[in-house]
Amino acid sequence: MLQRLRERGVRVPEDMSIVGCDDIFGADFCNPPLTTIASPIEQAGRVAVSMLLAQLNPLQGGPSRRLAVMPTHLTIRGSTGPARVP
Repeated sequence: MLQRLRERGVRVPEDMSIVGCDDIFGADFCNPPLTTIASPIEQAGRVAVSMLLAQLNPLQGGPSRRLAVMPTHLTIRGSTGPARVP
């Protein structure tokens, strides 16, 4: 995304802010370094499977929940800037 925007003359973060997800390897090596939001993927997978199994077999799993909140972490780097004032 950063490369395509640069090719089109869009300046990051001056013209547009970019946020990635999962804080993948190399996000801090981009130009500008990529701001990312991350959450525990393995924990989310375990919770999703337990919720699905509880819906498939409600008698064994107890009450099923329909919502789970995962902790997240925002790592602010150079690809985001202040919001524009209209």
